[in-house]
Amino acid sequence: MGLAYDKIITIGMGYIQRGWVSKDEYEEYLKYLVEPYKEMGGNGVADRIAKDVGALPFRTVQFAEIVIKENTT
Repeated sequence: MGLAYDKIITIGMGYIQRGWVSKDEYEEYLKYLVEPYKEMGGNGVADRIAKDVGALPFRTVQFAEIVIKENTT
């Protein structure tokens, strides 16, 4: 439970800081971290982070690469 909690928070906060999430990242985040954690009786903090991640806009990695390239030139 402790490792799952740490991963949910760490990865989720990374997405939140970045400001977007890809569709695949979001689906895997829910399927492999959040849902199993909740099934094991996890607490509300993980739910809150997952909810905030769910509110992020979807972007593609290619979109991010273009934005980064534009901001560094």
